[in-house]
Amino acid sequence: MKSSFFKCTFFDNEFAVPEKDVFEVVQTEVSADTTKQVGNNKTAFKKMDVVYKCRWLKSDDFDKEKPTIIIPIKDNRSLMSITISNFIENDVQTLCNVIVVDDRSTEDIESLVVSNNFNYLRVDNEKGFNFSMLNNIAAKICFSLGNKEILLWNSDLWVPNQKALEKFISLHRSNNASVSGAKLLYPPQSMSLDGNMDSENITNNFPHMTNGRWRETVQFGGDAWVHTTVPGKLSCTPIHYKRFSDPSDPRVNCNRGSNFVTGALQMWNLDKFIELGGLNPSLAKNFQDVDICLRAVSQRCTCFYFGKDIYFYHDESPSLIKEGKWDSQMMSDHILFGKIWNSKVYPIVF
Repeated sequence: MKSSFFKCTFFDNEFAVPEKDVFEVVQTEVSADTTKQVGNNKTAFKKMDVVYKCRWLKSDDFDKEKPTIIIPIKDNRSLMSITISNFIENDVQTLCNVIVVDDRSTEDIESLVVSNNFNYLRVDNEKGFNFSMLNNIAAKICFSLGNKEILLWNSDLWVPNQKALEKFISLHRSNNASVSGAKLLYPPQSMSLDGNMDSENITNNFPHMTNGRWRETVQFGGDAWVHTTVPGKLSCTPIHYKRFSDPSDPRVNCNRGSNFVTGALQMWNLDKFIELGGLNPSLAKNFQDVDICLRAVSQRCTCFYFGKDIYFYHDESPSLIKEGKWDSQMMSDHILFGKIWNSKVYPIVF
């Protein structure tokens, strides 16, 4: 777990943010080589050094005493505009700094972010989307600026009111959590980006919930696991607990310790995030949120799910559609996550 391709080596570097508006990060990563057959159901992996070229613009309002929200996005300016408007309408910026991480966009994300006095980080690379590194680079900037807390935040995640975020931050602190997450609901149709009753994600992946049956039901209700038997070992796949359930169901409308919380919304004590090596750079698209939580709880760190009379809206569709979900990188993430955790997860979570 200490290997250079499983941790963000940028965390080990001295870094003076005000002096480095433009900088590069080189990260060693591994991915499954599906073109090679090793035999006996073994997988070959290939290693490469990925160069991330970064440009940082800090807002004059950045306050190191506030938690910092980190939002990666690629293109989809219309979605980013809606999310920023949701923040402004609910005074999110009074509670938190906001860093928008622009991942190789061809659309003009920068002017939208800067005009609203939020912080902007542009990251380019030649390999492709890496959710882990986008967040890790921003986290290192926050750490170097003296921040104590960060929130990993999906671009299609919205606050329902002014009090929700304040309550969430308070619960994280009062429970002395290292990492926290919250109950997430699918948004009402009034918040639909295209005005349709059903999103493309629901239509394609959950056809039994079409005709609006999914609206304002649970998207994430805590951690759960599915067992699947593979040759020679037990595989445990993490899933969202009680998806599509009633938000008032006592099994999700509660606060409890957890094995993992979804990366759509994670609040971290930043020193612990850095100590753990950040999100696994070799899990570029999937499972990096579960991976880091498992590393945390295996070290007896506190991971909390907060769902008692608190929730946020997660649309789940826009970011999936833009980036594309299933590809060779996603397959690699599934294989690598299993390689890391199949033999370890059972005594940790059961």
